[in-house]
Amino acid sequence: MTDVVRLKPGAVEWREVEGELIALDTQSSTYFAVNRTAATIWPALVEGSTRTDLIERLTNKFGIEHDVAARDVDAFLEQMAERSLLED
Repeated sequence: MTDVVRLKPGAVEWREVEGELIALDTQSSTYFAVNRTAATIWPALVEGSTRTDLIERLTNKFGIEHDVAARDVDAFLEQMAERSLLED
């Protein structure tokens, strides 16, 4: 997957509060929090990034294996897609 993934503009309002990322899904008016792994890649999703870059961010930040980072990125992107929060 070399396509750029990006959060839909206006679909999510978010703030970082005391090291935790809190987001509001503006479509469903529900709040959700993300773990520190997802918080690490969140800014890249706002700007638009490739899956490869997201994986590299996790391996660099946490020193984890590529396969573990890829699994985490894929799971998070799937959750965001299920909420319809990613651009098509």
